[in-house]
Amino acid sequence: MSEEENLDNSGRNISEKFAAVERELRSESFIDSIKDQLSGMIGMAFMFVITIAIALFIRPWYDIAGLHAFGEAGATQVKYIAIELTFIFLFTAAILVLAKYKKDWIIKYGIMGVLAIALMYTTVPLAHMFVIDFDTEPFEYDSASSTTSESFLIPYGLDGFLTTELTGETDGPWNDSVSLWQGLPFEGEPVWQVDQARNPGYDVGSTNVALYGNIATFTNGVWIWTIDIDTGEKLNTFACHTYLDEQIVALPNMHTGCSLAVQIDDSMYLIANEDTMFHYKVFGEVLSPGPQATWALPTNLGVGDGLLYAEAISEDRLLISTMTQVAIIELEDTNGAFSEEDIVETAKSVFVRNATSSYTSSDFGHSPWSDVTMENASSNTGFVLLGESNGDVLGIEWNQSAEIEVEEQMHLMDFSNTIQSVRLTDLDASGYTDMLIATEDSAVWLHGTLLKNRISFPIDSNFTTGYFVDESESSSQFVAIYDTDGATAKQGKVTGDMMALDGLQLYDGPLLVGLIVAIALMVLLYVHSEWYVVNSVGILVGSGVIVMLGVSFVPSLIIIFMIAAAIYDAWAVYKSKHMLDLADTMIGLRLPILLVAPQDKGYSFKENQPQISDRGEDIPAQTSSENKQAKTAAKNKGGEAMFMGLGDVIFPGMLVLSCAQWLDESVAMPVALGALVGGLCGYAALMYFVAQGKAQAGLPLLNGGAILGYLLAGLYFIGASLFSFGISW
Repeated sequence: MSEEENLDNSGRNISEKFAAVERELRSESFIDSIKDQLSGMIGMAFMFVITIAIALFIRPWYDIAGLHAFGEAGATQVKYIAIELTFIFLFTAAILVLAKYKKDWIIKYGIMGVLAIALMYTTVPLAHMFVIDFDTEPFEYDSASSTTSESFLIPYGLDGFLTTELTGETDGPWNDSVSLWQGLPFEGEPVWQVDQARNPGYDVGSTNVALYGNIATFTNGVWIWTIDIDTGEKLNTFACHTYLDEQIVALPNMHTGCSLAVQIDDSMYLIANEDTMFHYKVFGEVLSPGPQATWALPTNLGVGDGLLYAEAISEDRLLISTMTQVAIIELEDTNGAFSEEDIVETAKSVFVRNATSSYTSSDFGHSPWSDVTMENASSNTGFVLLGESNGDVLGIEWNQSAEIEVEEQMHLMDFSNTIQSVRLTDLDASGYTDMLIATEDSAVWLHGTLLKNRISFPIDSNFTTGYFVDESESSSQFVAIYDTDGATAKQGKVTGDMMALDGLQLYDGPLLVGLIVAIALMVLLYVHSEWYVVNSVGILVGSGVIVMLGVSFVPSLIIIFMIAAAIYDAWAVYKSKHMLDLADTMIGLRLPILLVAPQDKGYSFKENQPQISDRGEDIPAQTSSENKQAKTAAKNKGGEAMFMGLGDVIFPGMLVLSCAQWLDESVAMPVALGALVGGLCGYAALMYFVAQGKAQAGLPLLNGGAILGYLLAGLYFIGASLFSFGISW
């Protein structure tokens, strides 16, 4: 069936003039049609790009202010996309109903008011972008550094760490010295220092520690000792060995020395080098003669091969992070009877996750996504932060009474080539934790739940940990710890001038300029609605909508939005055809929800009112989907023009902005440009059909091209993690 036959059988009232235009377009050769419309196509493509470019230009203003349509949590939630689509449906229905009952004045002035507000969402940020100083002062270390012969052990709190040192002579005796450092280290004495003799042990084996509340339990393979961290008082010392035929051996039922221990009230949990855990009762200053129970730890935990962090995060949960695995183990008092011949029961694991490559650093503390401050947080909640050698950063939300799960809002997989250290901090003293992530060459302070990179500190290899020390309300010290044959500390002052801006930036001058420009454009639109005025307002309105929605949703969610909108657009153009009626109404009222590309110098939008639908007798051409894409050039006595609805720019533009907002900054712009180029390819495909005089819905091609460009660029620059945005309902 020919298209003309299809038109005749569509059931709609086709005017002779409309059919004549169709026949004229089909009678032209494809090349002639392209030549006739080339100027309009190029002009429309330029406006497509410039609208998205302005949105990219003003994005930093939205980003630093944290302006998101549905808040920070809504960036990955599908329900908010459903809300957006519902509003589109309701808007369309309302316009059509009002048009049916000849209430054009309500449509005109209602939309003019909405557009005036939307226009200010571009003009105000645009005015600020020309005066805001986004440059920051560079951070510099002090010239002097301090060193110690002690080695870093684990981070402690937000502004400290524990160290250990083995002292003695070649022929003994050997001693372990453990210290707590806070503030600026190594320039004076530590907060406390405690010594523990190793005899009858030697200089073999490392010292490890596990925390529980304010108690630190240390072990060096032959001895266990506990220290009150608040006071530095040594509370108890226990032997992790016995004698057999005057030879030092492990405790009964333990085949090797203890590599980790933690005391919880009157219970002592010992972990041997072969990853077997034993429960002993504590009686005063001695352990029970034999263990109450024994368990095998999760396979591949490897405590004896490299412990990163250990803490009893509740009285019956033990967190252990090693180079190969992170596990939260349930601590029980007893298990079934056992003997040397029995198969050892495996400890119950609340959470286990193997490293993709190898874990390099771990910390535990208050979650940046918690609804309460550290002071008001429950002792049964927490957050595990992990860094991997492959550049991934992982967060685990722990809740004693709920399911333990990976924090999907972090988006820090493939954060860099490698991770040297991770640390929970609170530089701004807000009561909510932030993150200090050390890559191969910089330590990055990620602020808030959006993890904004506010400041970076240059670091070298062998960086072990970093933290902040408050000096005053306006400055702090950044302390960098290196661990090579002892520990070295470097520090430097951190001031507000070194941090990237954060929060809403509203200055009196730019605010006034933005408001005046918006009002002036709306007045000009009302009294002189020529195509260049309509385009100016349309481009600015489109830019504002693009950036508002683009920064509000992650790319995967934007793609869902685009697919749904494209399906709706195709249905509305090919099936119900009600979008053609909507476009008629909007063009007739000269409302700037479309872009106009004149093809003749003499074209006047005011004098020529193109009609999109095929209901009337004065139909010069066919155009538009929804409030969307012009389908052909309109031939009027005042000249020709092409029309593109703002929706055809906004949807691909949202994906471009979302890439720039949510992807890692090292690959964000290449992937965003991939989406933009894909959108332009979709536009070129659309123009192919336009040149042939075939009515087309714009969004399927435009959105499809942008999505394809995003996927190709994203898979090339990012890989499979492109899809890891943790979308939820």
